[in-house]
Amino acid sequence: MKKTITDIKKLKSGYKVTFDNEYISTIEIDIYIKYRLKSGLSLEKDTYYQMLAENDKIHFTKLGIIKLKRMQTKKELTDYLVDKGCNYHLAISLVNEFEQKRYLNDQEYARLYIEMKKHQQGPKVITANLIKKGVDPLFIEQYLKQIDQYEILSVLVKKKYQSFKQKTQKQALLSTRNHLIAKGYQRDIIDSILIHMKDEFPRDEKPLLEKSFEKLYMRYKDKKQGYELKTFIKQKLYQKGFEMEDIQALFIEKDVLS
Repeated sequence: MKKTITDIKKLKSGYKVTFDNEYISTIEIDIYIKYRLKSGLSLEKDTYYQMLAENDKIHFTKLGIIKLKRMQTKKELTDYLVDKGCNYHLAISLVNEFEQKRYLNDQEYARLYIEMKKHQQGPKVITANLIKKGVDPLFIEQYLKQIDQYEILSVLVKKKYQSFKQKTQKQALLSTRNHLIAKGYQRDIIDSILIHMKDEFPRDEKPLLEKSFEKLYMRYKDKKQGYELKTFIKQKLYQKGFEMEDIQALFIEKDVLS
């Protein structure tokens, strides 16, 4: 059965062509010219579907090239084209063509991604993200091996630890550890660096201890009395990471609950 053009409208790029008052297609200019389309023209079924296939290839090739202005993995570009309505087999074919022309390179993508993200994400997170993007694990492993994680973490641990100015040393060390583990960095390397942090960056916790004491005392002095209040505040301060020796000394100095 033939397909007859019943309406044509010029678009900014291409033409909106209606067949049999029912089937509407956006036709690329090259295809429009090649098939000499015009109102009233009838196309054989095979010619009609051949035209649409050629049109799709031109259309989705253009979309792919635009998308490739930002680096993509093969999987990302395939998913994008399919999401835009491209037939899966055509999407695979186009991606393979882009790869042959070196517009796509998953190995290079892995190298650049790791180089950019190594100070923000640890190996575990980087690996998970790249696998999600369809990158071969062998490429990921190849470039992760080249990263000096101890050097990177030596900087990150110090920076993060020093950002916790309103925490006790114990809290700061634990928060630093948890933060970097969540970022995907190696637990054993983090722990080995943190061991030296306490001696390398000692803290005068007395001002913070006094502030925490005053806050707790003012909040609970009317709710608890005597020994109960004293024990309660000591427990809370200890849970915050203050040393019991320092807490005891503060209570003696304050002489509030003696």
